[in-house]
Order: sequence, then structure tokens, then C-alpha cells
Amino acid sequence: LEAAAAAAIAKGHAGKWVLDLRNTTTQPVLAELKDRALRERIMRASLSRNGRGNAYDTRAILARLAQLRAEKAKLLGFPTWAHYVMDDQMAKNPDRAMELLGRLAPAAAANARKEAARLQELVDEQGGGFTVESWDWDFYAEQVRKAEYDLDEAAVKPYLEFESVLQNGVFFATTKLFGLTFKERTDLPVYHPDVRVFDIIDTTGEVIGLFYGDYYARDNKNGGAWMSSFVDQNTLLGQQPVITQVCNFVRPAAGRPCLLSWDDVTTLFHEFGHALHGMLSAQKYPTFSGTATSTDFVEFPSQVNENWALVPEVFGNFARHHATGEAMPAGL
Repeated sequence: LEAAAAAAIAKGHAGKWVLDLRNTTTQPVLAELKDRALRERIMRASLSRNGRGNAYDTRAILARLAQLRAEKAKLLGFPTWAHYVMDDQMAKNPDRAMELLGRLAPAAAANARKEAARLQELVDEQGGGFTVESWDWDFYAEQVRKAEYDLDEAAVKPYLEFESVLQNGVFFATTKLFGLTFKERTDLPVYHPDVRVFDIIDTTGEVIGLFYGDYYARDNKNGGAWMSSFVDQNTLLGQQPVITQVCNFVRPAAGRPCLLSWDDVTTLFHEFGHALHGMLSAQKYPTFSGTATSTDFVEFPSQVNENWALVPEVFGNFARHHATGEAMPAGL
């Protein structure tokens, strides 16, 4: 509510609340809204953002894009765009990718049906009188987590304060694993006041690159989270890496801490895994530097890095109450 009130003030609607749409496949607020009609309104608004027949409608552009991709593939001797883009990947062709998905899909679909049935039971138990729809899923799934797994997201968040997760989690693990340390700089130019810059320092004390962190959501920013590079490491030109990590965490109200969900923590560690791929690159040519790998390999370092968040030494170092410093209780 504090964040919604702050967003309303920023848009000139003091005394009201503004629920900004996140540029992601789902809207985090759906897990908390009790008003089913409002949940539906937000879900439909989110899914139709670029398909309303106005100046922002991108359907014709997407259709044209698909057409041009198909034409390009055929000109290059490939039956489809999928065959073209996978030719230099590890899978090599769409058939192998589909075979993998075919093995995963039945189990995933069965699990989804089982979860949907449990959510419907909960709705019926509460006298809802409706069939579970997509806009209901997060709201009732959160209730199931609380009831059956004793997991209350709201109870966990106070122990996942952003600065602690970054400094005492992500940076801490990186120091333990690779000997890198990070020293914040305030004398370098940034493209937005939110952006922070850090020297990347190796075990000899030498600065081996720069790291830019851009963590809060804002109106003119793409949704989601990603890593990129302003400069790719390479010995050909003697260039050090300049790496950026971008997230879209909800900006807290003034004077309040930024409290993360566990999904946010995983995202922070994940994208930093990509950042490490760029920071620790040792290539002659920039074309092969950092994350310039096969796209069906590039997620491997980032997914490995996610796992360090749950290593007791790392978890215990960052998962502490933002106000008291108390470690997260074992029950959570």
C-alpha cells in the first residue's frame, strides 16, 4: 500500500493508490489482491497492453517480423527460422529441442492440473462459487503455501532486505568463490540517479572492470531482469569489462527498506551469474567474450549461481531482519 500510495503521488493523484503494471508475464500484486474483479481487470490489462488497436498495438509488427524471419531462413537454405537460429546452438535442430520439451511437458502439465484442482478445492471451501481463472491463481496459491507449507511470503520478506542480499549475499558469495571484491564509486557518470557503480577488484588488489547496478522499476524502463555489457572484455584492444545488471524491484516508500521476495533473491543471484560470466571472461576477441555463447548454454552459469543463495554460510550472512539483525528463524 505504501508503494501504491507513493506511485499515486508521483502521478499527481495524492490520497489515492496506483497499481503500476509490471512489464513481466505476471503481476506480483495479484498474489495479494482480495478483490477478484480488480484481479481480473489487472490481468486483462496486462495481457492486452499491445493489442488494443491503438498507437501501441504491435500485432501487425509481430506478424511482419515472423514473415520476414521465414523468408530470411529460406533464402539461407533452412526450412524454418527455428532451423536457422539453432544451427549453431548445442541442440543443432528444433527436433532435438522438441524432444526435450516432449519429455518435460507431461509431468509439468500433470503438476499444473493437480495444483489447479487444489486451488479449486480452496475456492469451493471458501464458498467462492466460481471456477479458478488465471487471475485467481497467484492469490489462492499463496494461501495454499501458507496453509500447507507454512510459508508466508510477507513473513519472509523482512529478512530479505535488498542491500543485505546484495552486499552480504551476492557480493559475499562472489568473494568466497572467486576472490573478487566490489568498491562503490560515486565519481563516475550514470544514466539515471538510481544506478550504482562498483570497481571490480581481484585478489591482487587490481581493478579488473566496472559493475553497474540498476535495480528499481521506473516508468520508462523495460520489464524483467537482465545482464548486459557496455564494454566486452578482450585482450585484442586491451579492454576491461564494463558490466551491468538490471532488475525491476519495487521502489520502497521514502525512508522504508526495499524488501524482496525469495523469487527476487533468486533473480538477483541469477543475473549476477551472467554478470560474473562477463567479469571473468578472458578472451582475445570481443566477439567471443562473456555471454557470447550458444543461447542454449548461456543460462548455465546463471543457474549455477542461483544455488549459492541457499548455501548455509551465504544464506545465514544475508537473511537477517532488516530492523533487528536477527537471523531468519529455521521455521521460515
